[in-house]
Amino acid sequence: MIPLARPHYPPALRKTIAADIEAILASGRLMMGPWAKKFEERFAALTARKFAVSLNSCTTALQIALSFAGVNGKDVLVPAGSFITDVSVVEFAGGRPILVDIDPATLALDLADLKRKVTPDTRALIWVHLTGVIAENFQDILDFAAEHSLFVIEDAAHAHGAEIGGRPAGNFGDASTFSFYPTKVLTSGTGGMLTTDNADLAKFAREIRHFGKQEDTGEIVHYGNDWFLDEIRACIGYHHSGELTTQVARRREIASIYQSCLANQPGIRVLDIPNGNAPAWYQFPVFLDPTIDRKSLMSTMKQVHGVEVKGIYKPTHQEQIFRALDDGTLKSTEKVLHGSLCLPMHVQLSDAEVTRIAGALVVEIRKQLG
Repeated sequence: MIPLARPHYPPALRKTIAADIEAILASGRLMMGPWAKKFEERFAALTARKFAVSLNSCTTALQIALSFAGVNGKDVLVPAGSFITDVSVVEFAGGRPILVDIDPATLALDLADLKRKVTPDTRALIWVHLTGVIAENFQDILDFAAEHSLFVIEDAAHAHGAEIGGRPAGNFGDASTFSFYPTKVLTSGTGGMLTTDNADLAKFAREIRHFGKQEDTGEIVHYGNDWFLDEIRACIGYHHSGELTTQVARRREIASIYQSCLANQPGIRVLDIPNGNAPAWYQFPVFLDPTIDRKSLMSTMKQVHGVEVKGIYKPTHQEQIFRALDDGTLKSTEKVLHGSLCLPMHVQLSDAEVTRIAGALVVEIRKQLG
């Protein structure tokens, strides 16, 4: 079975990590130590930011940014085509999530729907690089936010190493957040990072992650939590981040093979990525014609061809807990996500495997089209 995702730590790197973890255990310092600092410094450099704060999850990073932005009692614009935590964190921070339709061409926020849904009560906007692709019209989104004085949170959980016009993911907006979940481009097993150029936000995040303790005095000045990233995971993340450029380059090679094999095939649409836009390709999505039975296709790919595939996400407003957020205006999100299919994407795939996966998909779709 070819899995959708698989983290890759080369043998030499595994030996280095194992030795460093042994040293961490011998030191007795398991939190807030040198590895967290090294990881933060490297991540700030990777994203061209002044500050990076390591945390226990991307969800935590999002919630901290929203709390700092002061969304309590305010509206927050969130893409309907994103992971559920982009909505739940708004509620955790006391805000009201307002779902926005997504643009099928970019998988990002639909600008026209943003304009329809912004109100004087809107305080912030969450912008997601879905599947690791930065929207080509990113400046329009940022200009919209600036026009309405919105705090911008860039959810880059899928986008480690992505760039557009030479500018890296994690460098846009007031705050940016990353995930190190096991399936991600860069992983430490679990964990997250917040990047920003705002010194006050960075300080707030460092204090919130450690029970709300003020850095200078140790006094409890915020409602905080134990949201730090431990030294073992920070060590793994630091070493894996050293592989980021090489591994993202391989993902782009794989994506190029998929695009070559699947372009202009009946029943399938692939994303059109303009020159100067370099996705991280956390996932490689294709979009199926409405006549294709996706459930049957997914089963056949797995059972007959030994290839694991999945949709990007279920539309957020169709999850049971968030159905009250469905205002009937999110039709593009529904069409895009229900027609999406993600193919395996990880650096251990061979060119032959990628070609075989694409060929199997074409064959099965043609069978359905008759």
